[in-house]
Amino acid sequence: MNTPGSPSAPDSVQARPMPGSGGALPPTAHGRAFSLTEVAFLIGAPLAWAVLLWFHPAVARDDVYGDLRDEVATYVIVHAGTLVFIGLMGVALYVLVRDLPGKAATISRMAIGPFVLFYGAWETVIGLATGALVQHTNDAPAGERATLSDAIQSLQDNVIVGDPGVVAGIGALAWIVAVIAAAVAVRRAGAPVLATVLLGLSVVVFSHPPPIGPVGLACFAGAVLVLYRSQRESGSRTAQTESSTPKLAADV
Repeated sequence: MNTPGSPSAPDSVQARPMPGSGGALPPTAHGRAFSLTEVAFLIGAPLAWAVLLWFHPAVARDDVYGDLRDEVATYVIVHAGTLVFIGLMGVALYVLVRDLPGKAATISRMAIGPFVLFYGAWETVIGLATGALVQHTNDAPAGERATLSDAIQSLQDNVIVGDPGVVAGIGALAWIVAVIAAAVAVRRAGAPVLATVLLGLSVVVFSHPPPIGPVGLACFAGAVLVLYRSQRESGSRTAQTESSTPKLAADV
């Protein structure tokens, strides 16, 4: 008989889903393991943005209108999509570090907001506003196009919102800080060196035209994939170890 009040197993022994059973893996040294939905988002968002950026027209800084007058539609579409992806990348970076402890993770989370705010504001001007002015210049009488072209050029050269400019600089710096701090945080949490290096390389995303931007985004996606595989392997080992622990006798 079982002695009344005698537990059949210590309270500290908890059932965990076995690998392949469909349940979530146990937490790992890297923090809470990502779900498949999170992984799909963390990999899909940067890769989708990378594909979009390959269509970014090449623009010489000293002849903006000359390079964009025949590709203004593509330019506007790419930058409209980029505004969306800036926000999505902010969310992706937050998901990556939200459960990690330490100052590095905190710094990364704090830098995400300024990145989305300032880099998004800069993209609105340098992308959508410039595109609208180029289209207006295309529709204007030929005699007015030289003056309008100069106005477009002056916008690009503006010290506040131009390229480069103060707003762009703040946004880029915020992204660099957020990514480097995230790389430090995941490494301190036990992430593989490869994941840390790939995440660190994604700092180049702030220079988004191809090939630099897409390469940086591919590095971000690669870092997530390496980190997820490491979490799966670590979680599987933990579950297998616990499942092989001899059970305590239920009867006294």
